Amino acid sequence: MGQRGPAKPSKPRPKIDDYQVPAGTPLVLQLRTPLDSSSSQIEDAVRATLLDPVTQDGVELIPKGSTLHGRVTEVLTASKQNRTGRLVFGFHVIEHLETHSLATIQARAVSYEATLAPKEKFRDVQVPADERLLITLSSPLKVHIPRGR
Repeated sequence: MGQRGPAKPSKPRPKIDDYQVPAGTPLVLQLRTPLDSSSSQIEDAVRATLLDPVTQDGVELIPKGSTLHGRVTEVLTASKQNRTGRLVFGFHVIEHLETHSLATIQARAVSYEATLAPKEKFRDVQVPADERLLITLSSPLKVHIPRGR
């Protein structure tokens, strides 16, 4: 049998503190993807930026500027049959600003429906890229922070 060389010293693993962001936590976002019920499609990518950091006990868990990734889940184009356009989208991944680590999130969907002005026959809904959104986590999010940060 062959002999093994001396064992390589393993790097010590950093100590990690675990946190849990509770369900019901609000996240303030700014949309980066413009949406329009006349042109958006189901499964279109949607991006937003976190405007306020998520903190717990004085520890920053998710920094301001982190990116949320999502998808359009429902589109209804305005027409004679459906006088007002409708868009529904949701976010399912958050990307940490500094580490670019990804975490799966569950948040309540965001819904927009057009409103008709007087004498309008139909109208699509348009959501500009700088729209501010408030979403709410629908399940807890586990966050692991290296000690010493």
